[in-house]
Amino acid sequence: ATPAGQRRLVHRQAPAHYPFLHDMPSDDSSDEPQLTPQEAELLRHLEDLQANNPAEYEMLVSQLGGGGGGGGAPPGGQKVVPEPGFVAKTHSYTRRGTKVFINVCQSVHVDPPSSAATAATSGDELPMRIPLSLGPPREDLDRAGGACTVYDVVFHPDTVSTALADADFRSLMLQLAMHQIKEKHGDDLSDAVSFPRIKGNYKGLAPLPQFMRARKEPAAE
Repeated sequence: ATPAGQRRLVHRQAPAHYPFLHDMPSDDSSDEPQLTPQEAELLRHLEDLQANNPAEYEMLVSQLGGGGGGGGAPPGGQKVVPEPGFVAKTHSYTRRGTKVFINVCQSVHVDPPSSAATAATSGDELPMRIPLSLGPPREDLDRAGGACTVYDVVFHPDTVSTALADADFRSLMLQLAMHQIKEKHGDDLSDAVSFPRIKGNYKGLAPLPQFMRARKEPAAE
């Protein structure tokens, strides 16, 4: 079979492997439910993981499938589909110059930025706490057809709006994201960053869902 035919076969078999996705329609049936953009992107991501990182693939499928109950979210967590924000482009030292796209996404399920005052703090400067949620890497293609790596990083909408208006804050936010990428995935990224204009402000079809800890609502007074 041709590569295209093989990929079509994978999509036809998708519901059996990924029960958390809707059934895929066949060529002769137009009244079956279609995949949403998020589900289509998730399916492609899972296919890449299955081929390139079987261990992470099995872990993610187990989480998304929920092990037969609970909807897939871990205890005290929830599945969140973030909204696009903007895209940053850099390259990886670890992967010998491979292009890297960082999808900066937003969700109210991530805490907003705050000043983290401590007893050791002196003067007028306060350390900034910028919460984020980092998804796993996935492989994609750039406009020229070359291989690239994509990360989704989710911040609170206030963080993203501040970053769009303040270049210094945007630089700080991206340094934090790249530090987390290096710590979690071992991918050392260049701090030479550009901001390409990409349709939908997202590299890919649509933001992938992430599992996040449920935020605690403040107690009513």
